[in-house]
Amino acid sequence: MADARTQLERSKMYAEALQTRANSLWADFTARDDPAQRSVVETERKKTLSELDRVKGDIESQTKAIGELEDEARRAGVPPGWLR
Repeated sequence: MADARTQLERSKMYAEALQTRANSLWADFTARDDPAQRSVVETERKKTLSELDRVKGDIESQTKAIGELEDEARRAGVPPGWLR
């Protein structure tokens, strides 16, 4: 359970970092006048947003898995403190 929660926390931190990068790339994109440079920045931004979507999916599945583990432990009669 601790490993699952640690992985979820890492995924959340990674998602925050990706969101910050996407915001930075958007600011860089809007500040550029050269279409070639804007194209390069936009390509990088799209890759970042794609990775962010993937990580958000991972976060959802990890959250669901933790909930399922808690339910399974509850059904098995495991004391709640053991899962922390």
